[in-house]
Amino acid sequence: MHWRLIYSPALQGSWNMAIDEAILLAHSFNLSPPTLRLYKWQPPAVSLGLLQPYERINEEACKKLGFEIVRRPSGGQAVLHQHEITYSVVMDGRLCPLGSSVIATYRWLSEGIIAGLKKLGVNASLPNEYQPLPKSPVNFCFVRLTNADLLVNGRKLGGSAQARRRNFLLQHGSIPLRLERENLTLIFGDVDFEQFLCIDWAIGRTVSEEEFADALVFGFERTFGITFSIMGLTNEELKIATLLFESKYGTEFWTKERKTKSEIASQIKAILKDSNKQS
Repeated sequence: MHWRLIYSPALQGSWNMAIDEAILLAHSFNLSPPTLRLYKWQPPAVSLGLLQPYERINEEACKKLGFEIVRRPSGGQAVLHQHEITYSVVMDGRLCPLGSSVIATYRWLSEGIIAGLKKLGVNASLPNEYQPLPKSPVNFCFVRLTNADLLVNGRKLGGSAQARRRNFLLQHGSIPLRLERENLTLIFGDVDFEQFLCIDWAIGRTVSEEEFADALVFGFERTFGITFSIMGLTNEELKIATLLFESKYGTEFWTKERKTKSEIASQIKAILKDSNKQS
């Protein structure tokens, strides 16, 4: 398989979400190849799941810390993105040999992530079944287990979430390199730090962003037989991402109320259709 690999610079969370959705929309119209994108967040951000109530997050704590609050196009609970390289995969779900369902594609893609983590010395695995962790606030992703999560010695290391457009999927995930206990407590309240961990805690050493990114790419190459070409966004993706940032992810209208400007869908469709005609 031949995929595109994108190394994005550190961006606002609202831009990161706009770019992820733009790639998904472009790929669903056959305007871009399957893609693995690796990116960072500047400033750090708390991302809310698609349906998660905004009121569940401590807005004042985020403002005090200078952290952005964004809403993802995917489901799940809130995640703090601070010391990490986030990955996103955009592909046709029908490429998955286990089936194109959400669970099948989650578990298949996790094989590549697990292989990358093993290169770092982290022995991660998937849970056998859905299992909420006890005495946990449901608003914080890392104290809740699903079939898509990664475990190390029974503790959650990383979480993933998906968004779908017809047969095409966007899966993005968070595997923290380091965690700051004080920030997590300020934002999410009293959490049990024995239920989850980060890369540094798992192996007892500091892993750089470059080392983590290289390991993840290695895991995908080795597990799925992918040949990557390092590329950027297409012109169509840039146009769509800009629209999504200005009219959706960069607005409180979306972040707080999950609403968008009515004209955005028709504007994006026009870009996609025009690009299809030209190609």
